[in-house]
Amino acid sequence: MSILNNGLVFAGTRGLATRCILFIIETCGKELVSAILGASRNEKTWWSSETREELWEVADRFDIPYLESMDDITHHGGFLVSVLWSTIFPARILAQFDRGGINLHPAPLPEYRGSDGRTHAILNGDQSFGVTVHNLSEQLDGGDIIGELRFPILLSETALSLDNRAQLYGYALFCEVWLRLLDRSATPQSQAALIAEGKREARLYTTRMTRELLETPDVPRSAEQLEQLYRALYLPPLITPPKWLVERVQTLERLVSVSDLVGLKLR
Repeated sequence: MSILNNGLVFAGTRGLATRCILFIIETCGKELVSAILGASRNEKTWWSSETREELWEVADRFDIPYLESMDDITHHGGFLVSVLWSTIFPARILAQFDRGGINLHPAPLPEYRGSDGRTHAILNGDQSFGVTVHNLSEQLDGGDIIGELRFPILLSETALSLDNRAQLYGYALFCEVWLRLLDRSATPQSQAALIAEGKREARLYTTRMTRELLETPDVPRSAEQLEQLYRALYLPPLITPPKWLVERVQTLERLVSVSDLVGLKLR
């Protein structure tokens, strides 16, 4: 069965979603897209600085119905495409799409299911990160993997820089996977099988865990731990490190600067 039958519904947020829907339109024509689901037209989005065109503007430009509620999407199309959509699709919604659907997840799977994978990857001291396109399923981020890209985490990486790089890799991956879906050369890989064979570990991270990090008290930490926590929580305007952490890191930077000056004088 072709994903082109009966049209598709596209749901997403951020500039990456805009780039992905434009790629779909460029490759298949606007007639394929039955509807676009996104943020409210009247909402000043936090990601507005990263895109010149919001999804609703794309919808208006190509005369595509624009939806602001998930409850409306089942009346359009048979295939669901999700790019950085922040709300879980309930089973009753997914059941309405007889061709299934795909989701672009901005982290490796199944190691970073859920939210804020970039923050936890830095805290975990990982050396690499990634992006994944997978089939939508009732289990959160649990569908078969259709494509993935991994890339190194830099030594000075912040959640912001890691997020920016994930956007770039995510767009490249989406384009590749979309073309493979069109020519039917995609070969899904079961996450459950990878886990059962011990090749990968499933972990779930939640927004509550990030909130707890932001609310963590100022307790004794090494300079390395402070710097790592700061980098992991630096994702403005979405996430900003707590005031005490900023002050501690700034104090450390001043101490290092003074130490360098003293060292220069001694030499």
